[in-house]
Amino acid sequence: MTWCHCSDAHLGYKQYNLPERLYDFGNAFSNCITLILRENPDFVIFTGDLFEHYNPNPPELRQAIAALNKLKKLNENGLSIPIYLISGNHDVSPSASKRYGGDILEFLQDLELVHYLTDSYEIITKNEEPIALVAGLRYWGKKTSEKLNEFCEEYKKELERTDIPKILLVHAYTEGTIDNYDITSYGLNIQPFDYIAIGHYHMRWPVEYTDKKNKVFYAGGTEHRTSTEWNYERGFISVKAEQDNGGWNIIPRFITYEVREKKVIFHDFKMTTAAEIMEITRKLIEENDKTDILLKLNLTGTLKKGEIQFLNLHSLKSVAQNALYIDIINHITPILTDTKPFKTDEEAYSEIFKNTFNIKEEHLNNYAELIKTIIKIVNDRDFSESCPQILEDFIGKIPITVEDEESSEKKEEVSEKKAKSTKRPLKARKKAKQEDLPEKPPKSKKQTRKIKKLDSFS
Repeated sequence: MTWCHCSDAHLGYKQYNLPERLYDFGNAFSNCITLILRENPDFVIFTGDLFEHYNPNPPELRQAIAALNKLKKLNENGLSIPIYLISGNHDVSPSASKRYGGDILEFLQDLELVHYLTDSYEIITKNEEPIALVAGLRYWGKKTSEKLNEFCEEYKKELERTDIPKILLVHAYTEGTIDNYDITSYGLNIQPFDYIAIGHYHMRWPVEYTDKKNKVFYAGGTEHRTSTEWNYERGFISVKAEQDNGGWNIIPRFITYEVREKKVIFHDFKMTTAAEIMEITRKLIEENDKTDILLKLNLTGTLKKGEIQFLNLHSLKSVAQNALYIDIINHITPILTDTKPFKTDEEAYSEIFKNTFNIKEEHLNNYAELIKTIIKIVNDRDFSESCPQILEDFIGKIPITVEDEESSEKKEEVSEKKAKSTKRPLKARKKAKQEDLPEKPPKSKKQTRKIKKLDSFS
């Protein structure tokens, strides 16, 4: 039993507003289907986002129909290869589907090009014999776990069979891909399926198929949709299933193909001048200016004071004569205060604390040493038991903030004043206080009687 798993074609995505990129996505999906045909699978599964938009234009519709029609051709057994797919968050809009009476994937199903699964399942047959159960959830986002549990409960009896492999199609982020995921890996692996195919995450995952307990697989996208994906190969998963002790042994294999060349270059200039940045950036562009390449330069560093007016990175884009697209991302920070070259890191840290935070001279060394130690700990990833002790020792030596330093100085002044003042006995202080008070006029007898009455009452 064999099948192929691909995902996230995003047909119709006109990246960087370039017509060439629109056709890149169509060509990538077409090449993917061509290579799938060479594997001669029993069927194909696609896990969402066939289109970039729920209302695709004619060019991407033609791309989809042309590629899917390849699967209609007879394989070596004289049969066409069916493809089972689900919706993603891009190619279907629930509100638009309700408004217009259906979605684009239903249209492709009407043309008998796909089998569209919407919280449903199908039994795949070959020569009138069942060979696999394929179930598919529509895109549910954060509700994926809840809807999957409901689905498995509703079709509990059908999912108990072991004579055929059971495959689940989901479009979601799972644990291990991004921080804000939709469903845990455990929540998927405990379900009664032998292979769980997922879309939405555009990188192949897992990278190594060594964990036999894992049933969750991402094929990645058929083309690179963002520059964060450029370092990842494009391809699909070819799967072989063998019956083993009443269950199914799943053997996945990732098959790659070439797409348009892309490259991201990272360069840190440290502290430098505008002239040096312009010169080095020009050389980087010239060295990587290949025909029809997509090129991105991510530049970081610190620019000396007064140099910002001489920096014009945008003008360097014209240096690229062969690249299809070039982008220069500028993360270079200009210095706004006077600086001087430093022989050591400690001198540089001390200068920053002195000029920016107004730390006094006697504390500068402690601050600089603390920063140096922290940077070393972070770079070495050496979060040992000694780290808290190092920080505690330094915190004990220096004031935490400038405000604390000022308040401590005020406290010292107050304590010094108190120390200088000599304390007198209590009687002497009372006597002095009475002597300072002005003389009171004599009270009348009437007033005196009232006071006595009040005194007796109290």
